[in-house]
Amino acid sequence: MARPEVASPPPSSRSQAALRALILQGERGSVSRLSRETGLSRETIYDLRQEAAQAVTSAFASSERPEVGGTLRLEVGEADIARTVIALRAATPSSIRDEVALLPIIYGTGWSFGKIQGVLAEAERRAGAFLSTVKLSGIQHTAMDEMFSQGQPVLSGICLDTNYLFMLEACPSRTGSEWGEILGALRDEAELRPRVVVKDAGKGMAKGIVEVWPEVEQRDDLFHVLHAMGQEASHLERRAYATMTAVDELESARRKANDETKRRSLGQQIRRARVNMEATITRYDTFERLRREAIMVLNLVDRGSGRLRTAAEVAEAMPRIAAEMAPLGGHRIRKVSSYLKGRAQGLGRYLDTLKARLDAVSEAAGGTTAVEATTRAYHASLDVERGGPLWDRRARRAELEAATEALLLATNRDPARLHAAVSSVLPILSTRHRASSAIENLNSVLRPYLVVQKCAHQGFLDLFRFYWNTRSQEWGKHKGKSAYELLTGTKVNDWLTLLGYPPSRSPSDA
Repeated sequence: MARPEVASPPPSSRSQAALRALILQGERGSVSRLSRETGLSRETIYDLRQEAAQAVTSAFASSERPEVGGTLRLEVGEADIARTVIALRAATPSSIRDEVALLPIIYGTGWSFGKIQGVLAEAERRAGAFLSTVKLSGIQHTAMDEMFSQGQPVLSGICLDTNYLFMLEACPSRTGSEWGEILGALRDEAELRPRVVVKDAGKGMAKGIVEVWPEVEQRDDLFHVLHAMGQEASHLERRAYATMTAVDELESARRKANDETKRRSLGQQIRRARVNMEATITRYDTFERLRREAIMVLNLVDRGSGRLRTAAEVAEAMPRIAAEMAPLGGHRIRKVSSYLKGRAQGLGRYLDTLKARLDAVSEAAGGTTAVEATTRAYHASLDVERGGPLWDRRARRAELEAATEALLLATNRDPARLHAAVSSVLPILSTRHRASSAIENLNSVLRPYLVVQKCAHQGFLDLFRFYWNTRSQEWGKHKGKSAYELLTGTKVNDWLTLLGYPPSRSPSDA
């Protein structure tokens, strides 16, 4: 017979009893033992255990609690699906049909092709409208280029200081008038008036730039020159190794031949192959020597010196190097030679501007000697950081040590003077802008999108440009900031919200 309860225990005791009853469930005699310890009847212990089990089940069945298997139940609204549709389009090279297939996998429900297309069309319209309101007067240094999608030109332009993509236009042609019309609109409507444009050899581009900004400084891109020479050097090197392999194979076949006539025939082939091998190796060695000389000319300074090279030196040396390359023959080498000759003036043009900027800070840096010492150390550090051939590694490191010692001597090992020299000179050297690598990177990112979509649709280009400019950069010196913030000073917390697509619930509602 159950013992009558004397008094009702406090709620905390009931909670403890309920938890213990649930934990000890299945253990023989646990209910009787709890009844004796707590003074509660066995029926009460059973009731408390049932209440505890229901409470635990209810808690873990909540929509915001993980279920068995580690999955989550999320409250998803139409706004969240719209955000996903737009993000997939802008952040990944996804087609609309890809999104039709992905939405049921992500959310367990999907949208039709037409509904997705409608959401994207509205997002593209909003992106274009927003971008048209951004003033570009703060852009000073730019890089411009042109790429193709299914034969259709796409003209692009980027700010080299902020990475802001101010132009991405699908055009029927890439003539000077086409470039001039687009750039003229940016000048008149968005106040774009850069001081420097880094570009490649596109004639229409150059014509349009001169038409819109007659006084702008046009610099020829270093990237294309180095890339073209590097590609041809690799091609010639592979051909040289191929001729060496051919000679080795013929000699091996001759050793194995047991017929005198065959050995004589192979001997004649070996003599011809050796002549070809020597010529091919000599051709590669000559081109490689000229390529390295061109790279040295394009460097800021000579190794062991801090004297800045002049634009006149580049303009004089490049045509000579090109003239020595041309007789090596082959349309590829002639193309590289022609490019070097045609770009000689533009490749060194930045040096005059750079010298003027360094002269302006010479006094603050501690004099010409301190400026040259800092320039030498900067260039030596770049040589070590970028790497190079193994045979040159020791020389590069030795030059860095010597340049560092020269900088310390130039500043008399005084921390204040050293800081003055470095803080005055390095910001100028690091923003000399002579390559269009930023726009080339943009082209490489954009190309897979255009391949998937099989065309360059202006609405999509506007949406992509909006995403590129307002997303937070993930690495580099501007990590955590967007190009739009760097240009305008306005922080972007969420690019989709800025576009007019906030989540269905704010974080504070969660």
